[in-house]
Amino acid sequence: MLVPYIVVGTFYFGVLMYPVLRILGLTIPEFQPGTATLLVVLVGPLAGRLAYEWWPNAITRALSAFTLTWLGFSFIAFMFLMPWELANLIFDLPQEASGWSLLAATAAVGVYGFINTQLLTIRTIEVNAPQVQRNTNIVQISDVHVGSRSGRFLARVVKRVNQLSADYVFITGDLIDGRNISEQELSVLANLTAPTYFIIGNHERYVDLEAICTRLRNLGVCVLRNESHTLGDIQLVGIDDAETRTQVSAVLTTIEPLPDKFRIVLYHRPDGVRDAAAWGAHLMLCGHTHYGQIFPVNYLVKRFFPQFRGTYHEEDLLLYISPGTGTWGPVLRLGSRSEISMIRLL
Repeated sequence: MLVPYIVVGTFYFGVLMYPVLRILGLTIPEFQPGTATLLVVLVGPLAGRLAYEWWPNAITRALSAFTLTWLGFSFIAFMFLMPWELANLIFDLPQEASGWSLLAATAAVGVYGFINTQLLTIRTIEVNAPQVQRNTNIVQISDVHVGSRSGRFLARVVKRVNQLSADYVFITGDLIDGRNISEQELSVLANLTAPTYFIIGNHERYVDLEAICTRLRNLGVCVLRNESHTLGDIQLVGIDDAETRTQVSAVLTTIEPLPDKFRIVLYHRPDGVRDAAAWGAHLMLCGHTHYGQIFPVNYLVKRFFPQFRGTYHEEDLLLYISPGTGTWGPVLRLGSRSEISMIRLL
């Protein structure tokens, strides 16, 4: 039982506390952290997040976003600090100059990462779909994370999606990650000009799932919960997110594949691809991975999801994994982009 606590404690101190205290000590040689400073560094990030979980409102939400982004900056500082520490063991580097250099590098990369999250990239994927009688444009958005991100960001996403003149919009989970996100804050979804279909992700499961589904239905979004819909020449199947690796197989065994239809499966995480191919799906759309969001986390994510961004083939099925439209936790992206995906069925 002690091992998880040791691992979490080591990570929390080593990655999130040590860089702040170490760089402060280098830039200000006379710096001696007192009890108040240590409490802010130790408890501040956790308290900021928990405050939003316990008392969700505009103030605690902003505080949570700030503290999580602070943690992101701390992680960036850690990535710069470790090579410096190794070099310092050999060369005895100048302390104060090194501190200011580390601080400047962290700030520059962090600001770039913050700006990068605001940019929405459009990626177009062309898919051969002989079952579809006319060319069809599908827009996929995924992992917007309203809660970590604001309703204003969602409004920007909706505006950009409408400019693409899609036939359908598919939302592949984690649209919301906070409690009590009001229907008013989500109301811009009613402005989507194409029929919109939503499947739940893991973060909807973590909060008020049924209330979220009700709000989305009220805004004209079709919520698919382990069910199939026919959209002209397309059979669309939406599957609820689940921790078990057998979820896709379990749901698809209850749904009959329609002959002569182009079959699309929506599932939040890139699991069950072989099961979807065996069922007869032609296209599977997923999200969840964020492409790691902040380098080099992508290498860790890849250990859990070997297929974790872009297109993959499995027999007659094409899998596309979105790197996400928004961000979770720190409002930062390094080595990844916020994406709206355009899938063109030709």
